[in-house]
Amino acid sequence: MDWSDLPADLVAAVADRLGTELADLARFRSVCRPWRSGSAAHAARLRVPLLLIPMMSYDTSAERLVWSLADDRLREAPLPEARGGHSFVFASHHGWILTVVAGDGDLKATLVYHFTGVSEQLPRLPSSFGGEGERRVTLDGLSWDWSPHGVVVSPGKGAFFCRPGDGSWRSVGCPSAAVTSVTACDGALYLFDRKTCSATVVDAETLAVVAVIETPTLEVPRWEREEIEANLVVCPDEVILLVRSKLHHPWCSGWPRFCKAFRADPRGVTGGRSPSWSEVAGIIGDRAVFVDNLRAFCVEANDHNGLRRNCVYVASSYHAVDDDCDYTLDRYGRMYSVAVLDFANHTTESLSFGSLVKLWSPGDGQCSSWLMPSCCSLH
Repeated sequence: MDWSDLPADLVAAVADRLGTELADLARFRSVCRPWRSGSAAHAARLRVPLLLIPMMSYDTSAERLVWSLADDRLREAPLPEARGGHSFVFASHHGWILTVVAGDGDLKATLVYHFTGVSEQLPRLPSSFGGEGERRVTLDGLSWDWSPHGVVVSPGKGAFFCRPGDGSWRSVGCPSAAVTSVTACDGALYLFDRKTCSATVVDAETLAVVAVIETPTLEVPRWEREEIEANLVVCPDEVILLVRSKLHHPWCSGWPRFCKAFRADPRGVTGGRSPSWSEVAGIIGDRAVFVDNLRAFCVEANDHNGLRRNCVYVASSYHAVDDDCDYTLDRYGRMYSVAVLDFANHTTESLSFGSLVKLWSPGDGQCSSWLMPSCCSLH
């Protein structure tokens, strides 16, 4: 009997025994077409974002962990060792991780594909990423994204772009404009400012600004404006703006005071006009939105992966003090949380339990970010 002749139910049973190890499943599905078909349901269950958690970002031997939403397990994330400086890592919704090593007066940037270990060296980041007069680099305001056209990254003001093989970065958009998230989609780069809820759209080929999506009308009481948070979700056929009250740490349960959704048609960008927002209800539908400090993105919610429809999964972190610790330096650290906002009834629920709630990163630490298994690794 040939391997491809194994009964489909046996193939499915073997795939289920692989658990949640993505690398093992990818190798299993590459054997032959029948095995790929027989393990399709199991692969669909694993199409759930992982949370990348950088521990002790100022330690050159920093530990990198990923937390699984599917089974509440923590695993080590094998990434290249940082040599000669402090290491920072920033995940993405397409499986790539941007690693930055700060040392010797510059910032070395590398792209690493987490699920295979493939890496690609990028030009050193511009000096503006190091801050003005700071004694140590924090990169707290960094955001980035990848597209077939190249990589776009922002230090918090302005943005920079480089194509594969480029030896340097090119400035895009307005150098002084605030940028809190970057999204690449269908040949366009969306530079978004959470504070003003406005987005600048840049053509990824010409790097010219083609549109500006202005802020929608928001009737928010003045005393609540500092408590409002906005996220931009870019899809091929629509752009979604989610505006809501901040979910506070560490347990985010209850009802946000403010929660609205707006939609714009990105096709207006190609027509040379700036799209306008229209308020909508139930915009997320059969999808879940994942939000972190870098960006927001959509994932299909289905019966296989167990994600909640019409919900927003918010990953955040906060500084805390461990009063039970005897060592002063280890008393201060960072903890991590995930909360779910149901857009239908505007209720929130904390998922900070089990492995996640026990996690403690001494020192300043670094923000967590969602890492999505890509189609090529599981399909």
